[in-house]
Amino acid sequence: MSIVVRDIYNYRQIWWLDKFLIGHKGYIAGGCFKNIFNNEKVNDIDMFFECEADFKDAQKYFEKQIEEKPSEIRFSYENKNVWAVYFVKEKVRVELVRKTFGKPKNMISDFDFTITKFAYYKNYDNFDEDEYLAVYEVAFQEDFFEHLHTKRLVIDDVLPYPVSTFNRMMKYAKYGYQPCRETKIIMITELAKLSIDDKDFEEQLGMSFYDGMD
Repeated sequence: MSIVVRDIYNYRQIWWLDKFLIGHKGYIAGGCFKNIFNNEKVNDIDMFFECEADFKDAQKYFEKQIEEKPSEIRFSYENKNVWAVYFVKEKVRVELVRKTFGKPKNMISDFDFTITKFAYYKNYDNFDEDEYLAVYEVAFQEDFFEHLHTKRLVIDDVLPYPVSTFNRMMKYAKYGYQPCRETKIIMITELAKLSIDDKDFEEQLGMSFYDGMD
């Protein structure tokens, strides 16, 4: 299964996210799009970056916004993987992920379930000649909308942290999402490879490729 790239004109539901992409080179990816296309409330937005320098630039930008507009945006929390801010009017938390970096298509390819493989970003290699601004694009797994509509949990590629994915699978089950047969086989196979005697097994229980990911 592959990642496809599209322009944004058929995805008006996500245009309200533009305000979070201004002033820096971060991009939004992950579970918030599941909520948006299901007409559900979005509580958290995961923002990723191609490199650490882009993360730091975004952090500085939001810190300045906090100083200038304290009634609109405030600091939320911080850990080794995430630095987060809260937008008061939208009632949404934006989590800047600094644990891993990469381009949008590569980043979502490493996510576990296909219903999280969606990214919204500015393509700096594609400029609007009239406005001379980077063109907004979306990238998503080709079966994203089918699996979202049918509430199927599908793993179509790598599974770096099977215990974390297993925990997430149970969380999604509460909302009516069920793993397909192939995904069950992958989960069982990968979990069987783990040993509870490994010294880092306990760490794996709480490990995730991306903290803050919905």
